[in-house]
Amino acid sequence: MNLVKITEVTEKFGISSRTLRYYEQVGLLKSERPPFEKHRFYDSENINRLQQILVLRKMQISIKDILRIYESQDMETLVHSFVKRMEEIDDEISTLSQLKAFVSDFLNAMTAHGITHISALPLLYEKAQKEFLSASKQDLSMETLNSISDKLAKPLEMDIVTLPPMLMITSIRTDSRKSEVESFWDWLSANQIPFGKPGSRTMFEFQSGEDIVIMQKLPGQISDMQKCNESPEAFPFEYREFAGGLFAVSSTFADEDLGALQYRMLQSFDDNPSFEVDFLHNGSLRHEALIEAVFSPENNRERINIYVPVRQRKPNFVDYPEFEITESITYEEIERANPILQEYGVDFHKITPIYDPHFTVLENGQAEFIAWISERKLDTNVAVRLPFRVDMEFLAEEESEEYLWGTTEGSLWFSHGGCTYTMNAENYADKALKKHALSFQQPVLGNAFSYPEIGNIPHDRFNKLTWIVGEEHFAVILNGEVRFCGVSFPYMDMDLHLHTPETIIIGTNGQGKKRFRSIKISQLKTSAKTNTIQGALKMNVKQSNNTLPNLRQIIHPEYGQNYWFNGCASYLMECLNEQDFDYWFFAGLTGENFTQIYSKNGFRGNGLVDYRLSEKGNHHVIEEIFEKCGYACTFVPLKQALSNREMYVQMLIAYIDKGIPVILNDYGNNPHNRFGWGVLVGYADYGKTLLYMGGDGTVPDSISVEDLLPKGYTEQDDHCHGWLFIGEKQESKDLAEIYRERILTLPQLLTYEGENYCFGGKAFRAWADHIEKGYFEQITPEEFDNWGMHTVYVCCLATNSGGCKGFLDKALALDPNMTFISGIIELYRKTGHYWNDDNGTDLEALGGGFNVTLEALQDKSKRKKIADKLRAFADCMDEVTAVIERFKAK
Repeated sequence: MNLVKITEVTEKFGISSRTLRYYEQVGLLKSERPPFEKHRFYDSENINRLQQILVLRKMQISIKDILRIYESQDMETLVHSFVKRMEEIDDEISTLSQLKAFVSDFLNAMTAHGITHISALPLLYEKAQKEFLSASKQDLSMETLNSISDKLAKPLEMDIVTLPPMLMITSIRTDSRKSEVESFWDWLSANQIPFGKPGSRTMFEFQSGEDIVIMQKLPGQISDMQKCNESPEAFPFEYREFAGGLFAVSSTFADEDLGALQYRMLQSFDDNPSFEVDFLHNGSLRHEALIEAVFSPENNRERINIYVPVRQRKPNFVDYPEFEITESITYEEIERANPILQEYGVDFHKITPIYDPHFTVLENGQAEFIAWISERKLDTNVAVRLPFRVDMEFLAEEESEEYLWGTTEGSLWFSHGGCTYTMNAENYADKALKKHALSFQQPVLGNAFSYPEIGNIPHDRFNKLTWIVGEEHFAVILNGEVRFCGVSFPYMDMDLHLHTPETIIIGTNGQGKKRFRSIKISQLKTSAKTNTIQGALKMNVKQSNNTLPNLRQIIHPEYGQNYWFNGCASYLMECLNEQDFDYWFFAGLTGENFTQIYSKNGFRGNGLVDYRLSEKGNHHVIEEIFEKCGYACTFVPLKQALSNREMYVQMLIAYIDKGIPVILNDYGNNPHNRFGWGVLVGYADYGKTLLYMGGDGTVPDSISVEDLLPKGYTEQDDHCHGWLFIGEKQESKDLAEIYRERILTLPQLLTYEGENYCFGGKAFRAWADHIEKGYFEQITPEEFDNWGMHTVYVCCLATNSGGCKGFLDKALALDPNMTFISGIIELYRKTGHYWNDDNGTDLEALGGGFNVTLEALQDKSKRKKIADKLRAFADCMDEVTAVIERFKAK
């Protein structure tokens, strides 16, 4: 096979390597990298195709049309593309003919009316327009001229640049707060401050209200003097820190229509996959559009650059090709292809434990680590950017993993930025569900992958684990064995050197003990990039995107916040400046932190709110929650939202623009697999794409309206899916009364039983009977869903055993007469002991907690003990009800 190196291709055809990479990304070309070669190569078939593409591009056939030609391999498609191009040329000819006729008619009118001076042109224009219109001749309206001008306008040429932060002095006076350009100009000259040279990006002007403002970078010595507040009277003009950042820049002559150019720059961002204009929440730009003088190729015409603030969009992995897995490669070959630039040994004494895991440095210099839960982790305080490498020498103690907590007991993971890399993942307590997987998220793009059976870790011996997240290979090596190696990942073709260094965080899950002998983190070498990022940028002056300014994580599982609706409600109230209505308030008000759940006929959700919404038409339950807080609200069922999708999307946009999120409990065709309650916090592309926060996510996920509100949706069950729009505050409720009413009405929840589910003591007893009577004897390992069938109820009782205390303490503080509350606190604390601290007879010790197995639920002796323990929980709930009823009887 005759292969041609990429550098030879660029020289032969006069095309940049970035253009070649773009053709590969869209699927027009394909290259290959032979073993031990740094560069990509093209075979004869792809060289021939490149020649065809270049011919089509010379004829100005669009990339989209070229893709259609090659996808169909049909002559009809090629002919259609040529016909389309000829029609475009005909349109251009027609537009030029209109302009020619316009100019000709105007010239004839000027001659006929004896116009000899340019100052008379406006009067002639009005008169000629009336005459021509009355004679039904050529339309000389300004709208027609603008339309012709727009059609003939050349495509915008723009670049994306980064302006650095700098201290600037402006023409705005400190006393009057008005811009005085003339006196500012004189002041700069009198103080020998050098004027910014054209194109140096040190002097700009911009419009602020009705004022034109000049902004000049301060020289170093004057900047230092101002920072020290020396001679304040010497600075009669306002100085400010210019934050810099990304800007789109286009050039024009100063005598052109600058407003029209700025409008076209904004308009040209529509549907751009890489960038969008940087709007603030209030609809204004991050910074006013800047104008900078540049040297002009024509001495008699001034030329300027216009800068518009933009920001990068997060890349979407669905727009990128798949990577390739390579199996015939050695550890040594991978190391050679991904050389280390700088290695950092992690000092165990400088590691920062997060959320209080067990972590100690032993006398022999090794470090001992038990996470208990995945949120408890270790900050290495070593930051690297992509590409990087992590080497760990560690021992996993098998004996300490005997209880098999959680889904990833025995795993060892680290995170870098927003991506996590896990060895020995997805280890459920039930052996049939164990995967011993190697899982990771692709850098930058964040899409997740999991490969079962290749992540298993030998126990009770030291292992050497190496992750190479490289520019050439993505590889995982354990004890010298290449467990996984991939090439041609999309992230590898990105400008990795532009990414910010991120700290390496290390973690595991469960009570399994890890001992570290050494941890090394290495910055890998990147290939030099010689050309800058460019792109066709499209946008509209109308605000196309907006995001709430006060984004935060909705719930914190590490604090026992396991009911997502309450986190969403808390965030909504926070945006309305309601400080009393936090997560714990709503978890108590809804009753979720007090009430055990149990379904008689299948999984219904994770808490009381989900259960109540699982019955058709029961969405008034959500509206009643906010009514108790004094607010009106409207729950829009999904079916209703779909019937008028555009109206509700526009309603959402209006809410976001006002700074108010919208709660939702349906995610449609969710590409991020983050199902459950969430809040819509932003939009992009004029509402075609929506942003939402859910669960413990720290940054918004995006989802298209087509996915969130899919056409042709049919209801799968009776569950009340939909959106909740908060309304006006109707009244200020007495906080003490809200707490008191909730406590005194708890018996209604704790004794409820309906056709489909039950709560409180009845839930515990129904659950116990279900287990003891042998329901699980008929369940096969393949059918066993440990969360939906069992551990969701364990999570509920574990959460409530301590989660309700804050609400109870607050209620007692607001109403000291409810002295019985201390007894309720003790009863819930007692359930906590029943769960995992009852001298070997607790639910976890009996094998009926988070560590449940199908074998335990099928064994008659074991399941009886589990059922008996659940009935002890029921007795506690009955006593809670009795305590409250005795108080009410008084």
